[in-house]
Amino acid sequence: MNIQDMLITMDQTSEAVQPSLFPFPLGLHMAFVSIAVIFFIYRFYVQKRPYQVLIASAIFVSLGFWLSESKAVYYGIGILQVLLLIAALVSTFICKPAETVAESTEDNSGEE
Repeated sequence: MNIQDMLITMDQTSEAVQPSLFPFPLGLHMAFVSIAVIFFIYRFYVQKRPYQVLIASAIFVSLGFWLSESKAVYYGIGILQVLLLIAALVSTFICKPAETVAESTEDNSGEE
């Protein structure tokens, strides 16, 4: 192998972009997060289901990955997101929509 070819190869390798955690840049991530959070907050305003706020929070927390390259931050945010998603899943089964609760109380009061 020619020394000049080796030097050119090493130079090109050093100029390669280092991969990051996300396949898209911070600006695009912020746009996706903004759209998703606005959507879930609007749906909460309309439907009043707690899982929508929890999902919006989990999506917003994903911006924390851009704060640091530390593995502790990475794992901490991951654990927080898993807890928020589990809470959202549990809240879908525990918290019934207001219309369903109102209908079931009307049905029970009519039986007596």
